[in-house]
Amino acid sequence: MSNEGDYGGQPSTTTVSTVAVQAGDSQIIVALLKCGILVQLQLAESTPNLLEIGSNQDETKKLLRGHEVMLAKLKAHEDGVWSLLGEADKTAEENLDQEQVYGAMATTLSEAWVALIDLLEKRKALLYLALEFFDRALEFAIKIDEAEDFLQNAQEFQNADCLKELLHKHSYMKKVLLEKSMSLLNKSQELQDFIKDFKVDDPAINSEAIRGARSSCLKIESLLEMLQDRRRQLNEQLKQQRMDLEHILEICHWDQQEQEVTNLLKEHAEVYLERDQLGSSLSENEELLQEYQEFELKAKEWSLYVKRLTAKASVILMAEDYRDKEEVLVRSQKLKALHDEIWDLMLERRTHLQKANAFFSSASKAFNVLGSIEGHLKLLNSESFSLPELAKRQEELQKSIKETATEALQRGQSFLNKANPQSSQHGGIQKMTGDLQGRVSQLTSQCQAHRELAVKKQQLITSTEDHFDKASSWVEKCSSVLSMNMEPGLCLSESEDVLHKHLEWSLQTKEVVNKLEAFPEIITELKTFESPEVTEFSNKSCLLNEELNTLSRNISSRVEIMKAYVAFLKSAKEVDEQIQNLEEFYRSKPMEEDSEESSKSVMEIADAKWQSLLERFLTVQDLGHNFISSSNMVSESLNLNVKAAVTVVENTREDLRKKKVALTELWTTWQLHVNQLTSVKKQGRSFKEQLKKTQHDLKTVEDVLAPASKVELGNNLLVATQLQDNFNQSKPQFQQINAEVEYMVKMSELLALKGIPMKENNEVAELVHIHQRVKERINEYEAVLNRTVKFHQLFDELENLLKSEPVSAFHDISQAKTQLSQHQGKQTHIRHLYKLAITLGVDITTTVQKSSALGFSVQQLQKKLEALEAGSINWSTEADKYEENLLSNVHYCSVKEEISELKDSFKDLKKKFNNLKFNYMKKNDKSRNLKAVKNQIQQVDMYAEKLQMLKKKISNFATKVSAGTEKQLLGSNPREIEEAVNELQKQVVDFNKTVEEYKQNLDMAVHLQQAMEEYHFGCEEASATIVRVGKYSSECKTREAVGILYKQFEKFVWPTVPQQEERINQITELAVRLHGPEEGKKFIEKTVTKHNEILESIKELCNGLRDLEEKLQVENIEDDKKKKKNFEYITISFLFRGDKPLL
Repeated sequence: MSNEGDYGGQPSTTTVSTVAVQAGDSQIIVALLKCGILVQLQLAESTPNLLEIGSNQDETKKLLRGHEVMLAKLKAHEDGVWSLLGEADKTAEENLDQEQVYGAMATTLSEAWVALIDLLEKRKALLYLALEFFDRALEFAIKIDEAEDFLQNAQEFQNADCLKELLHKHSYMKKVLLEKSMSLLNKSQELQDFIKDFKVDDPAINSEAIRGARSSCLKIESLLEMLQDRRRQLNEQLKQQRMDLEHILEICHWDQQEQEVTNLLKEHAEVYLERDQLGSSLSENEELLQEYQEFELKAKEWSLYVKRLTAKASVILMAEDYRDKEEVLVRSQKLKALHDEIWDLMLERRTHLQKANAFFSSASKAFNVLGSIEGHLKLLNSESFSLPELAKRQEELQKSIKETATEALQRGQSFLNKANPQSSQHGGIQKMTGDLQGRVSQLTSQCQAHRELAVKKQQLITSTEDHFDKASSWVEKCSSVLSMNMEPGLCLSESEDVLHKHLEWSLQTKEVVNKLEAFPEIITELKTFESPEVTEFSNKSCLLNEELNTLSRNISSRVEIMKAYVAFLKSAKEVDEQIQNLEEFYRSKPMEEDSEESSKSVMEIADAKWQSLLERFLTVQDLGHNFISSSNMVSESLNLNVKAAVTVVENTREDLRKKKVALTELWTTWQLHVNQLTSVKKQGRSFKEQLKKTQHDLKTVEDVLAPASKVELGNNLLVATQLQDNFNQSKPQFQQINAEVEYMVKMSELLALKGIPMKENNEVAELVHIHQRVKERINEYEAVLNRTVKFHQLFDELENLLKSEPVSAFHDISQAKTQLSQHQGKQTHIRHLYKLAITLGVDITTTVQKSSALGFSVQQLQKKLEALEAGSINWSTEADKYEENLLSNVHYCSVKEEISELKDSFKDLKKKFNNLKFNYMKKNDKSRNLKAVKNQIQQVDMYAEKLQMLKKKISNFATKVSAGTEKQLLGSNPREIEEAVNELQKQVVDFNKTVEEYKQNLDMAVHLQQAMEEYHFGCEEASATIVRVGKYSSECKTREAVGILYKQFEKFVWPTVPQQEERINQITELAVRLHGPEEGKKFIEKTVTKHNEILESIKELCNGLRDLEEKLQVENIEDDKKKKKNFEYITISFLFRGDKPLL
């Protein structure tokens, strides 16, 4: 190889020869260059590069071994070089003219050889230094591997000492790694410095060495970077693990302290709190309280430890780099729970001790007070008091007993109710409560007067109510019967049945009246008992007595009429039977052969029967006449068909009269037949004697009816009754004389029929005249006496009726109506009595004044009659006023009852509405959905309609009450009614406002439900969108896809946020209006929280999308850099290859 050229006059360099030395993969080619007189050895080529060190320890060792072998081979030629130099010296010596040339050549060759050997030695030193570097790197890597294995293998530790030892290993390992790292760094620096200082004179070789240096430095730096990265990562891991271990150590210390405190609490506090005794007396309880206070001081010290531990736990939990927080949290919570539980138990213990102390204190005071009460009770029982007074005083003492023991018993009972039945904690309290209860029972048992009083009062009330019920039922039953129109009967049997019924009713009514006579005493006794039923019973008694009086009066009137009717029918029947007997007797003809004496005896018997019939017949006629006269004075209120009885009486009288006429004809025929057997003289003589006797009797009666002095008829009932009794005693005699007169008249007619001349015709005519005059006077006399007696009876009855004071108006509607009805009935009766009495008085006065022969005086009677007339007018005025008052009271009561009905309707409506609200409000929030709210609104609308109807009724009622006529009917009470109506209207208006407000609240609840539903729907849509976008984002691989997804998400989600916030504001406003500020805030807390969570989720997702976009962008950039770097690395590798350079 020859290189020639002229560069600034320098001689050209010529390659004389090349020498190749190879050992394994190492090879060098040394060129012998000659330049003028200089000879130079040049490293033409080196494989591998002089500065190439290998990628690892093995490669470096291989290079070193090859290089050493190659160096050895080269050095093996050193003797030849030196021999060649020796030959050159010899040749120079031989050729002195060439000595300088050969000297220069020898010198340069020697220097070149030495330089070549030095270069190769430096290469060897480089390889040794590289080998040391790789050894240090291997050691560093081994230590890193050991540290990684240490980190990867979980280190178990049993206690804090093991943990401390583990931390010491961490420190040591970190120190070793640092030392090895520093050693490696130093060696790498040394190696790199060596490579930098490695110089080759030959520019060609030097440029190639530079490339090798770059490659070696790159390998060094790559290995160093890789190891340092591992070290840094390891340091981070070690740091993290050490931090974790330190945290664990800290947690372990915390755990030990927590265990100590827990054991302390359990061993001392729980053991103390297991002693749940409260004491059996006040002294024992006070000792337990003192013991508790001492223990509480210790517990407060333990609480400081607990607070420190919980504060430390909070710090641990707040730190982000702590692990196993859950265990700390659980243990801290357990410790806090144990501490709180113990303090709760202690507070409960203190509360129980304090309550027990209060109980024992109150029980002790109660026993002391009960002792003094027992002394008062004994003193009270030893004195004599009436039952009500004794009951009142005992009741006061009993009240004191209860008040004294109530507090202690309530405290004790409260303990016992809350106590565990299996626990003996409340044994002392239970015993003390039992003793106190026994003491109270003992003292209460000595206060029996109020029970006796209550029993007696209840018996009286029950008995009175029973009597009232029986009497009322009897009155109601009897009144219903008497209210019906009753027929007196058309025959004797029917009339006797009717009379018998009325007599039974009269007897039963008297029994009821007799029972009611005891009521005033019972009511008085109830007044002494201070019974609230007194007023009610008094009102009932008053009304019932009035009804019974009316009933008794009506029954008595009916009985009186029926007795007269029955007496007439009975007498008429007897007369009828007597007439039939006489008809049979007169129809039978006497025997012709009878003697005169027997004929006489038959005639005497017949005459006696005839006279007896005449007497009875006249009596019946008088009875009938008196019945008809009395029937005219019967009141229509008796509901007795007197007209039918009058018709029966008149028909009966007429029938008897006809029968008597027929019998008279039979008697005449029989007399004619019988008298044929008797001599005419005897018959005449007998007739004369009988005529004289009858005339004498008539004159006697006439004298009796014409007294010397006049009798006053108006004195009183007693005088009139005596006159009537005297007349009734003489009446049979009058009837007998009437019969005799009629007999004498018939005998005179009979004798005239026989043709016997009668000289006594004038005497018979005079007898008939006298008889007619006496008969008329008797009838007048009897009529005047009957009317007088009836007049006095009516007068006395009126006087008694008018004596009764008017009862104050009752305020119960039924009682008020009964009172009005009774007054109207009484008013009708009194009016009838006034009218009848005045009529009778006028008739009596007129009759007496017309017939002065009666011998009666009516001056007093006229005064009474005038008094009756004046009294009738006054009474009528007062009665009308009283009736107006009663009518006003009835109307007032009816109005009050109507108000009460309206109030009851309002209360019922209000109660049902409140129940509707309560049933709705007790539903949970889930049940109060939109459908339920709308249904509730429908129900409220229904109640609102009912309320409007009630409001209209009340308004109409108020209008009616405010009318003038209504005010007149209400009398003196319109103001009270108006106030009651106004109050009711006010309540209705207030309730209407409540209903309207509730309805508005329900409407707001509907709006709230709808807003909530819209909000929840929006939340669900947003949540679903967040989930979908999150899912889609995980599938995005490019920045552009993430950007599109982000824009679409923003476009869809963010516009809904203001809408949701507007809904939340609407929900908040409605909730505050519905539930108030506090409850409204509580109501919307979840909604606001959920909205904030969704906002956070939206923001988080947006940030995540942005981070993902940036991450993908960074990854794309890093990928581009990696690709570019790999490309450069590959390019450099190819460029610096010695065998196949690309350039």
